[in-house]
Amino acid sequence: MALVDALATVALSLLLPPFLVVLVSVLVLASFGKSLGLRQKYVEVLLKVFEDGNRILVKKFGKERLAKNSGSMNEDSDSEDEARTNGSIIRNNFRPFSERDDDEVANKHEFELGDCLDYISAGMEAIVDDEVTKRFSAEELTSWNLLTRTNCHYEFISVRLTIFWVVGFLVRYFLLLPLRITILLFGMLVLVVCTYIVGCLPDSPVKKTINKKVSMFCFEFLSGALSLVCTYHNRENVPEGGICVANHTTPIDVLVLACDNTYDLVGQRHGGFLGIFQRALSRASAHIWFERCEAKDRFAVAKRLRDHVEDPDKLPILIFPEGTCINNTSVMQFKKGTFEVGGIIYPVAIKYDPRFGDAFWNSSKYSMVNYIYMMMTSWAIVCDVWYLPPMTIKENETSIEFANRVKAEIARQGGLVDLVWDGGLKRSAPKKEWKEQHQQEFSRRLKVSNLVTEKKVEKCE
Repeated sequence: MALVDALATVALSLLLPPFLVVLVSVLVLASFGKSLGLRQKYVEVLLKVFEDGNRILVKKFGKERLAKNSGSMNEDSDSEDEARTNGSIIRNNFRPFSERDDDEVANKHEFELGDCLDYISAGMEAIVDDEVTKRFSAEELTSWNLLTRTNCHYEFISVRLTIFWVVGFLVRYFLLLPLRITILLFGMLVLVVCTYIVGCLPDSPVKKTINKKVSMFCFEFLSGALSLVCTYHNRENVPEGGICVANHTTPIDVLVLACDNTYDLVGQRHGGFLGIFQRALSRASAHIWFERCEAKDRFAVAKRLRDHVEDPDKLPILIFPEGTCINNTSVMQFKKGTFEVGGIIYPVAIKYDPRFGDAFWNSSKYSMVNYIYMMMTSWAIVCDVWYLPPMTIKENETSIEFANRVKAEIARQGGLVDLVWDGGLKRSAPKKEWKEQHQQEFSRRLKVSNLVTEKKVEKCE
């Protein structure tokens, strides 16, 4: 027992001084909006370690077996890439509707028993490879990233790989985690104090300028708690007003975008840790929070959005029209309400690098505290952000068509799959109207086929 205590004392004496030096350096430099550039170097070192580990796995298993052990993600990616080159993915469920137009059905086609095979085939394909529900689970990796919670477990394949994994575990849990927790707690304290001070100032252009500086400083400081490394592209398109819309993978999306610009946020009201964060932000600016279950509140939110957009002195609004988190592989249906408000829409595409950590938040499986713990014990959060040119609704274009056009641009730029499905399927069953649509279409085709048959019988008589 004495030996264990002695070893613990020695380890503490060796690790504590560099830990304190790094902590103090981060806090001091962050207060001046500077950094040591350690995150970029850290990511570069990780990439080299991953490449070395992947070479060991390829040598042990071979490429074919390794790809097989990694799951069927490669096949899915190939099919999705092929679909992207054609512009969008066509749902198999819609093939029976689109392959024959009304004239062809009415003039040439008679109903045959084989017509049911289209629906049977589409149903079987949906069961075997459901492209909707798999968007609500963690993205599969084609190679192992030395994290035990990913889909591949290779930590004991070889001595060298085991050493990599053990060293990585010690670094993440005994060096980075304490440092990140300290930065998070201190950053939240700074955010609450700063937003309270800004909230006490009278409304004026000076308050807006101070709020922008304070907000970017606080979010940049908090990004250190996740070792966030973000690359911003096409910054000439950064929103300065109107509505900014982006694909939604995680609550960290707000942190990623707020490190580069200041926004007023629109989203669901939360309690707990996230609720503290929301209340702190609301003191300094005009954020809009709503209850998902209150239908009446939607009209109030729409009115507040419209009033906000029409006020040139207000900050741009940041909205995630999907309404839920999707797993960094696709973009799902955008809610049309955002695109009915009017004004200029600024699309933004966000794509995370899953090799360093899975940024997707499965809210039905993990609480916010558990999710933050997982992010803080990952290697890092690395992502790319593309600011797209502003878009406005065209003449005679409906809000749904406009939403789909914006969604397609975000999917194209971010290399994501453009899906027509509603992200609400994550929490609820498909709408009754969707089922009735298929039933009505099939019934209509049966009636048309019967009329064609009756006409032919009358001619023969």
